[in-house]
Order: sequence, then structure tokens, then C-alpha cells
Amino acid sequence: MQRHQVLLAFAVAWVSALGLSWWVYRRSAVPEQRAVTRVVAAVRQLPLGQKLAVADLKMIALEQGDVPEGAFLEVEDVADRALIAGVSAGELILDARLTPKGGGEGLTAMIEPGLRAVAVQVNEISSVAGFIQPGTHVDVLYTRVFTNGDSATKTLLQNIKVIAFGKQISPTPATTETAPARETRAATVATLLVSQEQAERITLAMQRGKIQLALRNPLDSEVLEDFEPTIAEDLGIREPVRQVARPAPAAPPAQANNRPGARRPGPGEVVVKVFRGSKLTEETFITGPSQPSGNVAK
Repeated sequence: MQRHQVLLAFAVAWVSALGLSWWVYRRSAVPEQRAVTRVVAAVRQLPLGQKLAVADLKMIALEQGDVPEGAFLEVEDVADRALIAGVSAGELILDARLTPKGGGEGLTAMIEPGLRAVAVQVNEISSVAGFIQPGTHVDVLYTRVFTNGDSATKTLLQNIKVIAFGKQISPTPATTETAPARETRAATVATLLVSQEQAERITLAMQRGKIQLALRNPLDSEVLEDFEPTIAEDLGIREPVRQVARPAPAAPPAQANNRPGARRPGPGEVVVKVFRGSKLTEETFITGPSQPSGNVAK
């Protein structure tokens, strides 16, 4: 009887081990079925501003729990829309990175509703030696020279985004020596993204004075309160006072009574000159009740 129980227990243990081994094998050999969703992604790396075509897109499978907000389930929903940010190969196409349909492409795709793109002429100095690139932020400095030769500088705008430099609308890696990179460094126009009012101020400033750009740290978005313009005296340089040269007073004309031999009027006398043709006579009058004397001088 004991031997029969031992055999039975051994058989149950063997069957249990066999069943457990089969269950482990099935779990490891057949993956668990999960719900997946097909979403739109980029076939290759696509630059900012490019208008998407069907050939630029593909469908990839993601688990439903991994599908981000703004992803597209149909290629037709993405085609004919432009990118406002570059994407890498295989990266998902999200709604936040696209313009509305009919929103244009290239530079126009980067102009947000309500804003304007205004071009500012720059050179090697005012563009910070070419380190200003699309996507950087700058302050706009305005300098005006007055009619008296003095000048003043004021920070006109702060934390303004550069959306293009020359013909480039995307940053160029500094390590890549390409033709677009050389063109960017030699560019003479920076395109700024501003409001309508800011566009008017920049345009007027370019007409009345000189514009220069100051490059900002990308993490620094602080806008300072308005402050007074900087003038020469703020630099410790005071304009010298110019002395205006005045002409010396003209000498009074020689009087007839200053001629040698002429009699000078005495106290209380008034001399009146009388011209009769080419003959000059002088009559002396005494102030007071006395009658005038008839002295005549030739």
C-alpha cells in the first residue's frame, strides 16, 4: 500500500513538472499579443520649412499606450503641410510641428499668425561676426547721430527671434563646411520675427539711424524694463564747450571836431554839422536860455 502511494505521488509530481515546463516554453516562445496602432513617421531627415509629400512619409506600428498626442493615423492628413521644425528619419510627425493646410512653406511657414518677418541689414560687426543663426534670439540696438555731432544708443527691442540669416532658415552646424554655411557667414540680411508695431519701429530706426544686433543666451528670455538711452556723457566723455569767436567792434568814424585845429565843444554846448553842397559848417548851440552862437568852421 505504501509503495502504491509513493508511485502515485511520483506520477503527480512528474505530470506537474511537465505541465509547468510546457507553460514556461509557451510563454517564452510566443510573445504576448498587445494592441498596436499605426502612425505616420518621416522616411528620412526633413528640414524645417519643407512641404511634406506622400513619398516623405511612412507608417510605423506603436503600442496604443505609446502613441503621443498629436500623432497622425493617416498619411493624407499630413501631406501638403509644411514643417515648422526639422525632424529626423523615423521620427513621428506631430501636429505641433506642422503648419495648417495652405499655410505656405519655407520662410512663410515659420511666421506665426499675428507676427511679421522684417529684414535688417547687417555686416560682420552688427551680426556678431556671423554667430547669429536662424533660431537664435537677439536684442536690437538703435544708434542715432544728432545734428550737433553727438549720438545716443538705446535698446529698441529685446529677445527677438531670428528666423532666417541670408537665405538660410535652419541653423548650420559649425563643423560642416558647406556652401550654405559659407553663404550664411557672408550674409548681409537677418530676418526677425516681430509684431506689427515692432516692425514699424525697426523700419523707422533704420531710416533715422543705425541698427546693431546683440546675441542672447538661448536660456535667457528676461526682458528688462525700459531705460534711458546711453549718451557720450554716460561713458565719461563730456562734449567740450566751443568758444564762439566774436568780431571786434568797429572803430567809431572820425569826427570833424577831432581834426587837428578843430575846436572841441565846451560844457553845455552842442555842435551841429550842416552841409551846404560841398561846404561843411558847424553851428554850436548852448543849452539853456542863451541864444545860439554863430561860430562857423570850415
